[in-house]
Amino acid sequence: MGDRESLRYEIVVLGLKIGDMTAEKYAGKSDTLLYEVKSQVKFWFFGNVDLKFLTVSKFLKDRIVKTKSESKTNRGDYLSKIAWKGDHYQVNASTYKYKNDIPIKNPLSWCSNKMFFQEPKAGDVFLSEVYGTAQEIRQIEAGVYEINVEGNTNRYYYKSGRLEKIVLENPIKNYQVRRVQ
Repeated sequence: MGDRESLRYEIVVLGLKIGDMTAEKYAGKSDTLLYEVKSQVKFWFFGNVDLKFLTVSKFLKDRIVKTKSESKTNRGDYLSKIAWKGDHYQVNASTYKYKNDIPIKNPLSWCSNKMFFQEPKAGDVFLSEVYGTAQEIRQIEAGVYEINVEGNTNRYYYKSGRLEKIVLENPIKNYQVRRVQ
């Protein structure tokens, strides 16, 4: 196993910090690279919601081979798994009011976890580890990219190739992820 690269972010709603996020990148066995993002938040949505979130994305030679996304809340738990099966991704995605098992045909090189560590290019195709869907990455302006995932528009902001901020639309609450270090 190699060294870990670790980045810290805060999660913000309406200007108020509601949690912390850590993104890590590290080498696995035999040419694999892993990206791991974990967060813990507390917020009000018709009652207190406590959420622990973990997503791990495994790459082999710059292609996604497996992802696992877990959300554990005091209102229910959700799990999404995606795995490359030789000629397609097998999808088993479950999140708040959403399920998906439709396979994805082509190998992919981009997902949210990787975007913490590397700036994409316009036209790259993005895999949502949570929803199990693929969509094109659009460049809005220099250093700003937009991805529409199941009707939710997410914007990624880079400065000198570093991810500084994400503005996310979410069925429960819209929020921002801001770099701390």
